[in-house]
Amino acid sequence: MATYDKNDRVRVTATFKTAGTNTATSATCTQKKPSGADATPTVQDGSGAGIYFVDVDLDQIGTHTIKIASTDVVIAAETIELEVVKSVFDHA
Repeated sequence: MATYDKNDRVRVTATFKTAGTNTATSATCTQKKPSGADATPTVQDGSGAGIYFVDVDLDQIGTHTIKIASTDVVIAAETIELEVVKSVFDHA
């Protein structure tokens, strides 16, 4: 698993396909932070039906779990975990 520095911003992309064709016309996102708090990053259209992305702010050290779910046509979800560590540049 790749690691990121605290306060990095990461773009997470999800593609929803049916029989090789991009589908889905909307999606939602949930972020579970290491503290246990939930966030709802704004889902953006990735310039094609079925392609979506979110820009996630990694503001806590630990594992962030990101889930992007299609809400129509294809009922599916993509989930990814991002590990955040203290930056060598963070002297706080």
